[in-house]
Amino acid sequence: MIKFDYHEPTTLKKAFSLMERHGEDARVIAGGTSLIIMMRQRLLMPKVVISLARIPKLDRITYNGNDGLRIGAGARHRDIELSTAVQKHYPLLHETFRKVAQPRIRNMGTVGGNLAGGDPLTDPGASLIALDAEVTLSSSKGQRTLPLDEFFIDYYQTALEPGELLTEIHVPPPQRPGWSHIKFTPRSVEDFATVGVAITLQAKNGTCEDVRLGLNSVASTIVRAKKAEEVLRGKSIDDATLRKMGEVAATECEPMDDNRGSAEYKREMVKVLVRRAAQEAFQRLLK
Repeated sequence: MIKFDYHEPTTLKKAFSLMERHGEDARVIAGGTSLIIMMRQRLLMPKVVISLARIPKLDRITYNGNDGLRIGAGARHRDIELSTAVQKHYPLLHETFRKVAQPRIRNMGTVGGNLAGGDPLTDPGASLIALDAEVTLSSSKGQRTLPLDEFFIDYYQTALEPGELLTEIHVPPPQRPGWSHIKFTPRSVEDFATVGVAITLQAKNGTCEDVRLGLNSVASTIVRAKKAEEVLRGKSIDDATLRKMGEVAATECEPMDDNRGSAEYKREMVKVLVRRAAQEAFQRLLK
């Protein structure tokens, strides 16, 4: 492990001050499940590490029927998985977070660190996109909000500017009660997905009124498949339309060959899993 100075600011103001003082020499740590690995592999070699662990209320999870769900960036995956409000009002998130890695990782890893890392293989981003989530980005200059589907820019690259921290995730009250999350992996659910699909759906009399579709592990970023959504929105939910939706979703992906499968294989799995996820979401509406 490399040598570095370690700071534990007790307020966001102090954290911003340290970030501005040390610039590119500093890295922020929350749960550490990604940063520590990168430092051990010497992919990152910061001279200064700034911990957010002692900043109060950064890990809170609150729910209000009018406003929806607000998740502090420091909330652990396990906190979200076990949240009563999440289990009751956002079953898609409960299903997603219970599949993240293993309990030891979920007990340490934070949702803010997960999203800010910009890793397209991780699960939460696709489900949060399917739920219309937005993120709050904060700095010494103030705050700004951004839809999550505009936050991911490229592989390990996000819309965070120098000196900014992701401080909160806001998920509005659910608008589309049909949902599904499919994490396909030929190994263990603890592994990264070969293909991940998250969908929310609203329908009436067999016709789709609205839909959101998020995909992970199939491109250099987590993807909102807008063209595939348009295939289904306003259309009858039948086998032909769902098959077309899956085919279009596959065109919105740019997967890479890796040890989880070839790019061609992943595109074929997108076709199958998008169709299956939409069917599951529709069936939940009928119950």
